[in-house]
Amino acid sequence: MHKLIIWSLLLTAIFSCTKDETFIVDSALQPLFDDFATEAQARGLSLNMTQYSGIFMELEEANVAAKCQTISNGTKRVVVDQSFWNSASALQREMVVFHELGHCVLNRAHLDDARTDGACVSMMQSGLGLCKMSYTNQTRSAYLDELFK
Repeated sequence: MHKLIIWSLLLTAIFSCTKDETFIVDSALQPLFDDFATEAQARGLSLNMTQYSGIFMELEEANVAAKCQTISNGTKRVVVDQSFWNSASALQREMVVFHELGHCVLNRAHLDDARTDGACVSMMQSGLGLCKMSYTNQTRSAYLDELFK
C-alpha cells in the first residue's frame, strides 16, 4: 500500500509539471498563417509559426478587427473579431491578420508614418487615422517588404 501511494504521488508530480502548450489555429485562419510564413521566407526570414494560435471571437472593443494577445504562460495568439471576418474582403482579412502577426511574431509596434501623399508607410499603422491605409493588390508587395524588413 505504501508503494502505491509513493507511485501515485510521483506520477502526479511528474504530470502536473508538464506544460500543456497546444497551439491551435482555426482552419479559416491557417491559410493566412501559412501565407505569412511564406511571404517572410520569400524575404529571407524563416519563422516557426507552430508557436502561435489563432481564433475567432466577438471582440467587445469598438472598431477593433483583431488583436494579438499574450496568454498567462507567455504564448501569443491572434484573436479575430468574427463580425469583421464575416464582412471583410480577402485582402482586408489578410492585412488585418498579417498586422496582428506582425505584433505577435515579429514583435513590431505601430508605425503611423505617412508618405507625402498621406498613405501609411506600413501596415503596422495604429488605425487612429494618422495616415491613410491603402493596402491593395498593387501596393501589397511594398507593404509586405516593409513588414518583413
